[in-house]
Amino acid sequence: MSNNLSTNTTPETLAATFAHFNAVTDELIKAYQQLEIKVEELNTQLTQANDELLQKSQANAQLAQRLATLVNELPAGVIETDAQKQIISLNNAAKTMLPELQSNALWSEAALLRQMDADGVIHLADPHSGRTRYLTLQTCPLDDRSTIFLLHDVGTLRHLHEQLAQQNKLASMGQMAASLAHQLRTPLATALLYAKNLERPTLSAEERQKFSRKIVDRLQALEGLTQEMLGFVRQNISSEQITRYPLPELVHELEQSFAPQCEGHGVHFQIHAAALEQASLTCRPKELAAAMIGLLENALQHVPADGKITLEVLNLKNCLTFRIRDNGPGIAPELVPRIFEPFFTTRANGTGLGLAITKRVIDALGGELSYHREDDSTVFSVVLPQAGEP
Repeated sequence: MSNNLSTNTTPETLAATFAHFNAVTDELIKAYQQLEIKVEELNTQLTQANDELLQKSQANAQLAQRLATLVNELPAGVIETDAQKQIISLNNAAKTMLPELQSNALWSEAALLRQMDADGVIHLADPHSGRTRYLTLQTCPLDDRSTIFLLHDVGTLRHLHEQLAQQNKLASMGQMAASLAHQLRTPLATALLYAKNLERPTLSAEERQKFSRKIVDRLQALEGLTQEMLGFVRQNISSEQITRYPLPELVHELEQSFAPQCEGHGVHFQIHAAALEQASLTCRPKELAAAMIGLLENALQHVPADGKITLEVLNLKNCLTFRIRDNGPGIAPELVPRIFEPFFTTRANGTGLGLAITKRVIDALGGELSYHREDDSTVFSVVLPQAGEP
């Protein structure tokens, strides 16, 4: 076989074979050189990418450090917990507000919520200073099931609000004193004039009785004015307890108190409150009834002698809506924005406190009092949240 191969192999064949081998070798060398160039390019790109990543990593580290410093120096308390409510970190403000907190301890949100008032403010007694700290709490859940809690100290803001309320109260009392002096002057002067007439020796028994009745009438007006002023000054101070007030009881009270007044003035009074036997309100019953009667009496003062007043009660979206409608002339459009202001009145003998007191009572219950004209009628609407299930 070897002899056959040697016999068949000629110099030309060998030369061709070596030429082909050299060509393939040259191609392999060129491919290898190109591969080396590509590897070098990739290495350069990788080095650049690594440098960029390193720069970004350093920048992120610096940013994280700045953010950590910023969070640590924030006036608001920042508390971070993991999915198991274990405290991961807390800043200086949080340590100051809640000195008993420690990292890796379990976070108890319920303990704070138990000390929260109706306005969402947490009252915490500081055992060291003895003063009360007022905080608000916000919860920010994160995607990884961890949570950030934000604590804000609102003690300064609360103090400023109290000061503002006190200043407003003093300003209102100043207005009240001026209004009181003005409102008392006329009935008091009239009562003194009638009393002076009683000194006349020639006065008949019938005239004496007439002047006495007028004096009593003026003194009763003074008493009513004084009571109204006291009601405004006392604001929300009341010894009456907040309780559930069934709507039928309120409607019955309004009817019993107001219907006789309408009869005495020849005014027709109707109540529409059907199918609301189970409805109720959470309030101070006497205070709310007095406020609603005040609205009804306000309507009575503006309707004609043969006028009509209607009280309609509706159950709308878990709220009770009271609509007091009368056929009086209504209020001039330019005066409507002021009708609930204290001491604003269009009546010569009015104090301007009736609607202001009623609005305060309604606002304190989370309700809304409004006025509008509808089909040539004056309508005062009171919307109050209905009491939940007992």
